[in-house]
Amino acid sequence: MSERKRASARACSNIAFIKYWGKLDYDHNVPLNDSISMNLSAAVTTTTVEWDSALSQDEIYLEGERVLDQRAVRISRYLDRIRSDWYRMGARVASVNSFPAGTGIASSASGFAALATAAIGAFGEGHPEEQEMTRWARRGSGSACRSIQAGFVEWVAGKDDASSFSQQFCPPEHWDLTDLVVLVSRSPKAISSSEGHRIAVGHPFMEKRQQLLPARILALKGALAQRDFVTFGELVEHEAMEMHAIMISGQPSALYLQPGTVALMHAVRSWREHDGLPVYFTLDAGPNMHVLCESRHAPEVRARIEATLPRADILENRAGPGATLHDDHLF
Repeated sequence: MSERKRASARACSNIAFIKYWGKLDYDHNVPLNDSISMNLSAAVTTTTVEWDSALSQDEIYLEGERVLDQRAVRISRYLDRIRSDWYRMGARVASVNSFPAGTGIASSASGFAALATAAIGAFGEGHPEEQEMTRWARRGSGSACRSIQAGFVEWVAGKDDASSFSQQFCPPEHWDLTDLVVLVSRSPKAISSSEGHRIAVGHPFMEKRQQLLPARILALKGALAQRDFVTFGELVEHEAMEMHAIMISGQPSALYLQPGTVALMHAVRSWREHDGLPVYFTLDAGPNMHVLCESRHAPEVRARIEATLPRADILENRAGPGATLHDDHLF
């Protein structure tokens, strides 16, 4: 008789205010620098993992369809890390997102945070303490470590696998921020984030960026702690533009911005500079915009976005919860 162990988990994606771009260790996803993020309450991955001793190979289902491509290989290789610490069993994995994957909304963050939580939780032998869980998530996808805890999260870069982990900086209720994610494009990125990290490390701007980041991170943490939206927004918007400058001028060039992205960038700056509306933007490695405001301004900001890009879908987010186990299994 086969042995089976099953668990399910949910995890939010996150948006980095200080970016993770460039790696020190590619095997363990140890970054070049610390980063700070907010979990996204409406961008959620739900994953069920069943370990089954009767399986001769893993079965991976994404959005209801079995996959046998590189995505499945990546998941199985990650599960091999867990198998080496627990049991040698095949796994059946099903995962669904509330948002489109591969478009710059950090689906790998929520995906691997949920996968790590479900895969390790299925063994039912005591979950690792929270900091160790962030390391497990990071080994699957670097930014996934920031989705383990709730709210606003700091990823301490460290120098190796043992010293790189995330920790909560502020709980979700600390600040009522809204992130309106504007889906400018649902198409997969031409250059993956993994490839983008490799391109960035060799960029001549990266050395100067690493010199400037400690002071910027300190200032951003102060603005977050004090809920100083103007200082926060200026830092976050500049950080996004700097990261994309490195992307655009890399070899090869990672030009993620689409016409709708650029139009919205100009619109947000106009609303702020000409109309006095306190609103800023950021982007990850993709074309989709994160428009940031305090929640009392969210209805007006949303109406302006809809007037500027009437065909774009919008995901409205607050600071979201951490990764959690639950009983709503996908199979």
